[in-house]
Amino acid sequence: MSLSTVPTSLAGFRLGGRYLRKEIHDQFKGQRQYGISTPAGLPVVFIFTDTETEAYGYSDRFLNNGVFIYSGEGQEGDMEMERGNERIKNHAANDDALLVFEKVGEQNGADIFSYDGDYEYVDHFWEQAPDATGTMRQAVRFKLAPRGGIEAAVTDEEINSLSDAELFEKASESATSGGPTSGSSGERYTRSDVVRAFAQRVADGVCHGCGTDAPFMDSDDEPFLEVHHLHRRSDGGVDAPENVIAICPNCHREVHYGKHGERLNARLIKKATERNQRFTESDAS
Repeated sequence: MSLSTVPTSLAGFRLGGRYLRKEIHDQFKGQRQYGISTPAGLPVVFIFTDTETEAYGYSDRFLNNGVFIYSGEGQEGDMEMERGNERIKNHAANDDALLVFEKVGEQNGADIFSYDGDYEYVDHFWEQAPDATGTMRQAVRFKLAPRGGIEAAVTDEEINSLSDAELFEKASESATSGGPTSGSSGERYTRSDVVRAFAQRVADGVCHGCGTDAPFMDSDDEPFLEVHHLHRRSDGGVDAPENVIAICPNCHREVHYGKHGERLNARLIKKATERNQRFTESDAS
């Protein structure tokens, strides 16, 4: 696994870059063992997450709309809005950057983390979760979003009126656009939603993995397929039309947990490349 050199400034972290956590602390200091690390004298809160494991009631996950659900700190008893938790909630008022790192492996016993980007606090909620002793307690979950927002200036009506080629272009714009923008009347799509809408539209109810029809209709009476990211966020993958494909739940599980998951993902990447060529070629002509 190729590693990146830890930068000398906070702005130097590369999206998708893989860093040894100990080297991050060697450079910037901060608590080395906690998920929330707050280096003294620096305008930053480091968040370290392992979305593949759950312990002490921690359950971190990225939602399809780009929001990151992050568990607060505190191993025993009810969590409190203090210390690291308070730093997350008030990071904007304190002019602190909120930098998220996701564990992707180890090297000689040292944890390797991928840089997922600069995030901002959106909201938080409380729910019951076990602590380190197995006792149920109140745990805080933070809703974090990429800095700059996740809304795109497009409504559901506008999505439905676009051709496949226009939707591909809109999805590409949404993947690379900057700050938040406001849409017109109707339900507003997040940037991730626009990209997902493209993947669902071009699949036309058929799984790109096994070629079968969607297993059922969803609550909106649309064929149910799941949108798969061909390259993981921790590998530098982004919400872009080139990086997503719609597949059935069974194929989606096989990609992530199956014996031949990597082989299936390689096949899906090839299909997505062929699918996208007709849109990129039409743009060039």
